[in-house]
Amino acid sequence: MDVYSEEELFKVIRDSYISSRKIQILGKGLHAKKENADKFVYTRKMNWFEIKNDKVIGLAGADVTKIRAEAKELGLLFPTLYDGTLGGLLATNEPSPLSTTYGMPRDFTINVRVLTPYGGIKWRLLIGSRGLLGAISRAEMKLFPKPQKVITYEKVNIEEHEIKKLIDLSPLVLLIDYDKEKFNVHASFEEDKNVGNNYTKDEGVPVVEVRDESKEVIVEGDSFLEFKNVVKVSKPQYAYWIYKSGIFKLYGADIDSLSMAGIKYYTKYYPKEIYLKLKRLLDYKNIFV
Repeated sequence: MDVYSEEELFKVIRDSYISSRKIQILGKGLHAKKENADKFVYTRKMNWFEIKNDKVIGLAGADVTKIRAEAKELGLLFPTLYDGTLGGLLATNEPSPLSTTYGMPRDFTINVRVLTPYGGIKWRLLIGSRGLLGAISRAEMKLFPKPQKVITYEKVNIEEHEIKKLIDLSPLVLLIDYDKEKFNVHASFEEDKNVGNNYTKDEGVPVVEVRDESKEVIVEGDSFLEFKNVVKVSKPQYAYWIYKSGIFKLYGADIDSLSMAGIKYYTKYYPKEIYLKLKRLLDYKNIFV
């Protein structure tokens, strides 16, 4: 069912709590529906947003692509490449290549409102809880001056000392991916840089292309040596790391090998342990799935 306002969304949540019915909160419905949900609640009709000065205020169903486009017309940057709703962006705390400079969505969120069966709470910690603790209903987020140009340097089979040099140059974006047994770098700057030899050069921000998101595993870490070790242990089909995001994303990885090596991981279906602990407090009847 579609909801059109925060009041209507809260009523659905409250009714589900009273009747002990499980609900899944969705934006545009792009993500997989969970079989144990009794009702699917879509926030896509809550699609209002407004840009004021260097901030955007919006409801959960606001289209992130439209926010980004309107901000661009005003000479501003909404630093994410996410293509869903504002609620979805914050529920996942999804990184983008721009996270190197601007941080994760939680970092450029001023405040967020999450609806629980007991009412609304403002708590940025709930960003990234993937809808298991409540429904994000609105948020206020920062916008930034838009770079005049973006130049990206790329190289196949990068070495550690080359990555250190790129970091010293303060990149706008530093994305390293693992594909076909090679580590490749994509480094973006707002001006030409002397990065070294054997780099190709292009304009614009690099984009991550994931083949099968259902095979995603997330490991926390933020150095190339850690990334190499996780890849060596888990042997993924594809993996990437965005410098300063604090996480590595692996696809088609051997999770048994991660466990045997004592490397903790989580997925979109089983999020970080802190959220599972909070769920016992904020959703003890377990209505959010």
